[in-house]
Amino acid sequence: MIRPLFAALAAVLLAGCAHMPLGASESNAAETNAAETDRPAILPIMPAQDPEAALMLGVLVGEMAVRSGQYEEAARYYGAAALLSDDPAIAERATRIALFAQDRNQALQSSERWRQLAPESLDALQLSTVLRLDLGQPDPAAQQMGEVIDLQAVQGGDPYAALGAVVGQTRNREAALEALRKLTDQRQDDVGVHRVYAEAALRFAPGEPALEAAAHGVERFPEAVPLRLLHARALDEAGESDEALEVLRTTVADHPESREARFGYARMLAEHDDREMAREEMDRLVEQDPEDAQLLLALALMNLEAEQLGPARTYLERLDALGEREGDVAYYLGRLHELEEDPEGARQAYERVEGGNHADDARLRAARMTLEIEGDAAARERFEQMQQGPDVELARRAYLGEANLLREKGEYAAARERLNRGLVQFSGDARLLYMRGLMHEREDDIEAAEADFRTILDNDPDNVAALNALGYTLADRTDRYEEALDLIERAYAQEPDDAAIIDSYGWVLYRLGRLDEAEDFLRRAYDLSDDGEIASNLAVVLWERGERDEARAILEAALEREPDHERLLRVRDELLE
Repeated sequence: MIRPLFAALAAVLLAGCAHMPLGASESNAAETNAAETDRPAILPIMPAQDPEAALMLGVLVGEMAVRSGQYEEAARYYGAAALLSDDPAIAERATRIALFAQDRNQALQSSERWRQLAPESLDALQLSTVLRLDLGQPDPAAQQMGEVIDLQAVQGGDPYAALGAVVGQTRNREAALEALRKLTDQRQDDVGVHRVYAEAALRFAPGEPALEAAAHGVERFPEAVPLRLLHARALDEAGESDEALEVLRTTVADHPESREARFGYARMLAEHDDREMAREEMDRLVEQDPEDAQLLLALALMNLEAEQLGPARTYLERLDALGEREGDVAYYLGRLHELEEDPEGARQAYERVEGGNHADDARLRAARMTLEIEGDAAARERFEQMQQGPDVELARRAYLGEANLLREKGEYAAARERLNRGLVQFSGDARLLYMRGLMHEREDDIEAAEADFRTILDNDPDNVAALNALGYTLADRTDRYEEALDLIERAYAQEPDDAAIIDSYGWVLYRLGRLDEAEDFLRRAYDLSDDGEIASNLAVVLWERGERDEARAILEAALEREPDHERLLRVRDELLE
């Protein structure tokens, strides 16, 4: 019903704009029209003969549209207002509304107006650059990336962090890498640009593209430690671990005082289970500065990530004794106790975290430990305090965290009930709907699961998680295979390296009888992740193709890792017994 209202309002304002104000002369009108000849073109819906009234119309109708949830309409009117206004705040709002409406072309137009009105705004420049990348425009994006570096340098910040922020926000990885490649050609002597390019390539295109980007940077700057470390990481991810370790060993030998080089070497040694050598390098680091809290914490985290719990405890307890980084130390001691399967020790550690970046997560984890130790009823009060508290994001996380814990315990009805409460408080929240859809699927209510996933897609048609979840559900639990394939293909187009999506693709191909293709996709997924669901799907396809020894081996190995995995157990029973 909102569109007729817009039309009526526009008609009223247009009627008022068709006449000059009382007392205005024809000469004044001519002067006004002449002064507006350099104004940019505006939408036909706007009263061009009176730009001031047109501006008021654009803002007023745009705000009404926002409040009514008609974001596309709001973006059109606000975009027109931005072209007429000299206020950068209107152009910024027009840009953000267009983004919310997922109209990137309109958002780019408004962001360019914002840049024009606020040339010193790094936010405007960064957002415009992200939009150009999203729209597949690497040439102008590369030019603007250079402007991001220059503007941030003038303003006194880290120019390469600003560039990395742009790259991290884009959805178009190919355009980002192409723009960065062009930028390295334009700024061949800028080591920071080469570093950001190599980092992005490692993130977006591991393998040969990342190797080429890192090797090119090292060739240009052979003594740059960060580039040598990135080259080693690219080699390691490409399966050249021995060569990667040699690169790091040589880097440490060439730069013995570089903490960054030695830390990188120690980290990779730990990842490859060379504990003795890793410990030697870590000891050398600590010898250089035995009370460096940042270093001790970094070493603790490195060992936690590698699940080397003894060394991690040593560094954390050393920090605790120094009284440094108390909140961080307590939080990571909690994580350590979790890995040691000591929920009470973890809860006590988390309860020591009184502030800082980890405070919210510590509260959530303490509630989780309470649920594990004392059960759902005892944890209810802790979760409810967060769910009803003033921090909106923490409240959402508390609903999701509690529901996920109940899901892990197989208490699907209880998990769904918590999510229902959350959706009363946060109507239409995509994360809560997604989790509830999963609960419905586990309870065999496929119609309700589909309804939740489709609600997400109605508001965000490109939501990858919902596309994949709905596609997999239809492939696994119905015979609507072609519909499932279309949904999964849309998810795959956006995230072609995601193991869960590759698994879904393989499973729907299996259901369509395309066994050769199904096996290829499922093997790819299994190479990326040994998750129990992926393992069970691959085992089914291999069994169907007569490769039964390998299917048995995959199931047995997966059940050793996840002995209580429902799908693995079901598939084993169906195939082997």
